[in-house]
Amino acid sequence: MVSGHPVFVFAEGDREVRVETEPGDYVFVPPYVPHREENPSPDEEAVVVIARSTQEGIVVNLPSLWAEVERPPRT
Repeated sequence: MVSGHPVFVFAEGDREVRVETEPGDYVFVPPYVPHREENPSPDEEAVVVIARSTQEGIVVNLPSLWAEVERPPRT
């Protein structure tokens, strides 16, 4: 996190987990884990650096954190 206090939300079983962050924090989201990023502060911009393990930007918009995610076949 570069600035602001973004929140990362993901499903763990049947509960919603919220990870509140501050500048300098690091959050690892495993591949294919449904999650969302939130900026709860209307007055503070959140700046986040995102690194992926592929050049392809993979984004799938889901109706909820508990939606099924189709994984590509392993090669």
